[in-house]
Amino acid sequence: MSHPGDAMADLPVPRIVGLTLAQAAFFTVLGLSMWLWTGREMPEFVTFGPPEIGLGLLIAGGMIALGYVLFRAFPRFGEKLVRDQVRQFAFLKNPMPAPAIVLIAAGAGIGEEALFRGGLLTLLDYYGPFPVALMVSSGVFTVIHFAKPAVATMIFAIGVFFGLTYWASGSLLAVMIGHWVYDIWALWFIQKEMHRLGVFDEASDLLAKLPEITGEKR
Repeated sequence: MSHPGDAMADLPVPRIVGLTLAQAAFFTVLGLSMWLWTGREMPEFVTFGPPEIGLGLLIAGGMIALGYVLFRAFPRFGEKLVRDQVRQFAFLKNPMPAPAIVLIAAGAGIGEEALFRGGLLTLLDYYGPFPVALMVSSGVFTVIHFAKPAVATMIFAIGVFFGLTYWASGSLLAVMIGHWVYDIWALWFIQKEMHRLGVFDEASDLLAKLPEITGEKR
């Protein structure tokens, strides 16, 4: 079955960054439209201040620390998570330079939080109970990542965490920064581990053998 990540596997880095930022812009406009639909004012969509920046960095620091501990404490499970994301992160086949990782992470952090927390969660909460809004928005957030079950479970948990943080703090900027900084670490770490484990070579070998395998079954 085709995976959306397959189309980006061999694209040049500037193209990948450009597509990511274009998607972020689209997500942000869509999220803002949902926000405005509920009767809120545009300047309130994202507010800026030192406490919000500090909270965002605190969120990122906690998530990075937790992720690092989990990968080190359960290496086999961590390796499985890395292997399960080989198609989702096919664009990391050719190692990304640090500036590209920062920009891609920014696109995900800003665009996805604008859409799923600032937009969809706010809209659903406006029309129904918050717990339902939280579960549905986190579920949609999970589905668009096209992840395998173990990874999808973690993405859903992260979506719930970001949703609760946004609801409690009222700061979209905080969850954007938290998501952005965490993704910088996650992309760097996953890229390093995928190349260390040779998962892209394994995937290429499997694809090369696929016609032979399917031919034997006929």
